[in-house]
Amino acid sequence: MGMKQYRVGKLWEQEVLNYYKKQGFSTIKLPTDLEGTMFDILVIKFNIVKCIECKHITSDKLYYKGSGLYKKRDELDNFCSKGNSVFIYVKSDVSGNFIIDWKKAKLLFEYKGYVRKEDGVEWKTNIK
Repeated sequence: MGMKQYRVGKLWEQEVLNYYKKQGFSTIKLPTDLEGTMFDILVIKFNIVKCIECKHITSDKLYYKGSGLYKKRDELDNFCSKGNSVFIYVKSDVSGNFIIDWKKAKLLFEYKGYVRKEDGVEWKTNIK
């Protein structure tokens, strides 16, 4: 991954964090230097806890094997099998932002190798 894409990815994480902070959530950014981290962000408010993995793509497709999610699949599956959910927040330079749940994404990843905005739900960070 190039430095520009890395920077854009970090800015995307910060954008997601800022959105939830403005909504009154407590936010936790997990350190990226921890080996085996399944997701990037936790947001918490009352009895709501969201586990969020942020991804930035320059095309309209988030590829399974090129995104790092393939390497985390066993951990994600195990975590989600206990009743938890992980949401993938994707920033696409081509098609815009969208969210997709790991369980749905994995089915699509294994079927066609990627997910697109049409597979998830559009997400706008400027909603008040």
